[in-house]
Amino acid sequence: MDDDRTILIVDDSRAFALAAAEMVEGEGYDVHLAHSATDALEAAERVRPRVVFLDVVLPDGEGYEVCSALKRTFMHRPLQVVMMSAVYDAKRMDRLLATGADDFIKKPFEALEFQLRLKAAHIRLQAQTKLMQEREYYRQAVRQEENLTIKLLDRQLGLKETLADLESKKAGLERENTGLAAAARFDVLTSLLNRHSLNARLELEARRSDAEDARLSGLMVDVDRFKAVNDSYGHLVGDEALRSVGDALRACLRKEDFAGRYGGDEFFAILPGSGIEAALAIAERIRSTIAAAEIHLGGVRVRLSASIGAAERRKGDSVAEWIGRADAAMYRAKNAGRDRVMS
Repeated sequence: MDDDRTILIVDDSRAFALAAAEMVEGEGYDVHLAHSATDALEAAERVRPRVVFLDVVLPDGEGYEVCSALKRTFMHRPLQVVMMSAVYDAKRMDRLLATGADDFIKKPFEALEFQLRLKAAHIRLQAQTKLMQEREYYRQAVRQEENLTIKLLDRQLGLKETLADLESKKAGLERENTGLAAAARFDVLTSLLNRHSLNARLELEARRSDAEDARLSGLMVDVDRFKAVNDSYGHLVGDEALRSVGDALRACLRKEDFAGRYGGDEFFAILPGSGIEAALAIAERIRSTIAAAEIHLGGVRVRLSASIGAAERRKGDSVAEWIGRADAAMYRAKNAGRDRVMS
């Protein structure tokens, strides 16, 4: 059985769950049932469903908490959660979105409506799978480019990693800094550091942080639903959206900070001398500035939002480890409902 056809239906009423399962009987689905929060989590671990229909009210807890737990468990695997409830109101919908639910269906429902919701979930699954595959491709490319950049910098700038004392290390880093500033190249679209220059700056600031025992934090900024903007309004509006994010970063960062385009719709900001508390404050300024801006182009008006992950570098961390923690925090912000900052 293709695991894309695996469904989990969670409802405290066995009769209702069985009736829902019968609505897709003969359609080639592998349907599993659970009747409590505990059963749902255990079944999800066992059968690893791709679509979960989840009742809001369960005998041993709330469907909201189960939804959040499922999204955490399957953070790196495509999963669609459709919440079910006999009650529909704005407050409940806000809470559903906050837990990461992907859709909602009001009980009771007819077979056709259930089948349409299931089809829509599979369409979103395909898009989610493609996005994850693209992210993994770019991550592999990033790692390869990062390794190449380090080798080129070592060769071109003659870095000395075995300096005798702290003052010599600081002097060497300052000479390197001057060389990087002269050779810096910028992203044409956003006027921020391009990928090559951002990688070089990340390595330099990491070494400076270790040499001077200074705090260093970073922000991973990802535009929410950027692909939908591109698909709906075209690449010209998409380009304008990226410029708007670049403008917000320049407006909110300090003169000693750096920001660059990490790839696609992702940006990374380097905050020398900042701990996590200062980083979160700066990230919130960036988030609110992006949310307040409105793009006007060819009669189109678009508002953006961004999910931001903040991470303070630990002494001795590699750049990849540091970025990885900021990236993970950004994903937590997206899974928590987007348009927010998390660490």
